[in-house]
Amino acid sequence: MIGTSQVLRLSVTDSTQAVARFLAEQGAPDRTLVWADRQTAGRGRLKRRWDSRLGGLYFSLILRPAFPPSRLAALSLAAAEAAAAALARTGVVTSVKPPNDVMGRKGRRCGKLCGILVQASGGARHVEWLLLGVGVNVNNPVRGVAGAASLKGLTGRSWDPEEILRHFLEKFSQAYREFR
Repeated sequence: MIGTSQVLRLSVTDSTQAVARFLAEQGAPDRTLVWADRQTAGRGRLKRRWDSRLGGLYFSLILRPAFPPSRLAALSLAAAEAAAAALARTGVVTSVKPPNDVMGRKGRRCGKLCGILVQASGGARHVEWLLLGVGVNVNNPVRGVAGAASLKGLTGRSWDPEEILRHFLEKFSQAYREFR
């Protein structure tokens, strides 16, 4: 896949962030992608639960950047902008809601399509590794989840999560090159 060094694809896991953390601690290379069809314990910022049903897109990217921790918030925003650009290809009007959400609108329907979670390890002066976690509501049901929307719910058609992932990786790879 564009911008990745290796890909670990799982049908189900507790959390792609948990798997990615384990791999990062074991020395996994920069741009290792952990991707799951479903998560049983997905989460977002502030330990909020991310409903990770089949049909969505859930992944974590291990990065080993050469920049200080003070730039992590800006990277999170750059990732959200990459996600918004990738999702806009579907015809949905997207916007970034700082610090880490991507909102979508199509006609009168609207809601949160995507969340970004950045976690890092290192010292005060450098980042040893970081985990860029992304959850996208693609075809998964989001009924009963306040403020959430899915691409399928907004557009009335199914989407290929792998295609959405490819578009995200393309956009994020460009942004990450410029960011570094």
